[in-house]
Amino acid sequence: MAAFDQRELAVITVELFVPDVDAAVRFYADTLGFETLRVERAQSDGAGIASFAVVALGRAIILIAHESLVGHVGITAGSGEGISVRVMVDDVDALYARARDAGATIVSDIDDRYYGLRDFSIRDPNGFHLRFAAPRRG
Repeated sequence: MAAFDQRELAVITVELFVPDVDAAVRFYADTLGFETLRVERAQSDGAGIASFAVVALGRAIILIAHESLVGHVGITAGSGEGISVRVMVDDVDALYARARDAGATIVSDIDDRYYGLRDFSIRDPNGFHLRFAAPRRG
């Protein structure tokens, strides 16, 4: 097993329950530039389907779990509707360009907002709403 990454101990994070953990990890890594910190497989030999993963973008951590595990935490699986996750990043313009160029579903184009942030929103392939932001310049 790889050394434990201390970033997994973030004060608060979100856990997304999805039907295909490997596909979700690929989306976050390839489309948005997240780093994959850990992927666990359902079988001990490592050959089974991915059941859990941890991805990071800077100090932001997202946990991705297979939907079959949702009952273990006492909630019901959903479509991601009604949930919006904000991730603060250093260069929101670069991330917007990367997401757009990779074909991410843009929900809200990048802009300076009245609440002091420059941000944009996407919907991931599992329906989760993600807003990436940085403080407005000037």
